[in-house]
Amino acid sequence: MKPTLHLIAIASLALSAAFPAHAAADDEATLKTIEQTWITAASTANRATLDTLLDDTFVTTTPSGARRSKSDVLLAPPTPPGSTQTLMNIEVHVTGDTAVVTGTNHFNPGAHAQPSDYAFTDVFVRRESGWRAVSAQLTRR
Repeated sequence: MKPTLHLIAIASLALSAAFPAHAAADDEATLKTIEQTWITAASTANRATLDTLLDDTFVTTTPSGARRSKSDVLLAPPTPPGSTQTLMNIEVHVTGDTAVVTGTNHFNPGAHAQPSDYAFTDVFVRRESGWRAVSAQLTRR
């Protein structure tokens, strides 16, 4: 075996040991749970939970194109009483310590209002304390 191929083989074995196959399934389930926790916390203005889920570098782009920081999100009011949010078609793509989660957020603002669907893309990084959202973007469908 050529020295270069030998080093590639060793590096591949080291990476497979560092990132076992079961980690991907665990990460996917964890990130889906985080997404649901995030929606619940935003709906109830649970700032303590949002503070934990969102990285200090967090930036979101709203459907209108406005950018909001973590502190903006923490100060935002809850969704209207009686409104609901349902996450659908969630897909999780993990590459090392970065994950991209995409899906649809079906938002029903309550009685006498028209529901809307929003496509979302959330980016997470794995920190020592766990997965943290660093970026989000919503687009109205």
